[in-house]
Amino acid sequence: MTLCVSDVFLKGLVPDDPSLVTRTEIVRPAMSGHNSLLVGQIGDWTWDAVTEVCGTDVLRARNPAGAPTYLSFYYYRIRGSRAFHLRTPTFGDRLHVSSQLFDFGRESVLTLHRIGRSGNGPAGFTAEEFYRSDDEGSLYVENYNRWISRAYGSSSNRELVRSAPADFRRHLLPLLPDRYSPRPLCHRAKSVHTFRPDHPDGDRHLPAGGVHHARYPVDITRDLNAVGLLYFAAYFSIVDRALLQCWRSLGRSDRAFLDRVVVDQQLCYLANADSDCVIDASSQRFEIAGDGEHELFDVVLRDRDRVLAVSTLRLLIP
Repeated sequence: MTLCVSDVFLKGLVPDDPSLVTRTEIVRPAMSGHNSLLVGQIGDWTWDAVTEVCGTDVLRARNPAGAPTYLSFYYYRIRGSRAFHLRTPTFGDRLHVSSQLFDFGRESVLTLHRIGRSGNGPAGFTAEEFYRSDDEGSLYVENYNRWISRAYGSSSNRELVRSAPADFRRHLLPLLPDRYSPRPLCHRAKSVHTFRPDHPDGDRHLPAGGVHHARYPVDITRDLNAVGLLYFAAYFSIVDRALLQCWRSLGRSDRAFLDRVVVDQQLCYLANADSDCVIDASSQRFEIAGDGEHELFDVVLRDRDRVLAVSTLRLLIP
């Protein structure tokens, strides 16, 4: 079968909603598998959507002082189901993507992606529909991004400051209802290093084993992007590596790891790292009282005195 260009890639604004971008993609080897490739691809779709809607060439954005500024990832969440999760898409699958942007302040933007294989539903969606996530045949991906630049005169990734481009326009974007804001979730991740909520009885999430530590030297051949920052999708790979080592410590097989079903993963990016960084990745498993179907893992990435990222994963018990 021969695929024409229009079959492989279609993208455009929805005329009656200037904050919505839709696209159709064919899954290729460079965007699928037991890795973070699809995570990276979805992140590229976020940058594409912001470019389309906000009048800024995200790939070449500069702040008012003329310095490069980057649309960094601060919060990334992926929700799926047994029927369709992050590692379900494979070669040749056709994905239908709706990307809705929301005004999140002068230096930030929030993008919600609904990714499905049917293409039969409406292109647009409300925040209520997205967070209800009724369709088990869709992935629901949330990206909260902040504009950043390196501090003046610095070449270190430890010195990043907020810095929006001069031509970043957000007047066409709707506001996200406060009840859906990820800011409280990110504050919790930053303060107590987990997304697991507190419970009045104090024993809803039960530690199942100790904290497992692993050292990960940043790999300059694969973890850095073109501007020398630790690539946002590399964080997911490092989290998966820590999860695998914890998984093996539980006596589970590599085959079971490849077959894992992650129905919800949250990751908050708190800092970036330089190329000589050796990351300490700590991981711990939690059982959920009264729930025999799911388990939780917390993974925290640290660079000496700094927390780089916090991730909580909800998996189906193998």
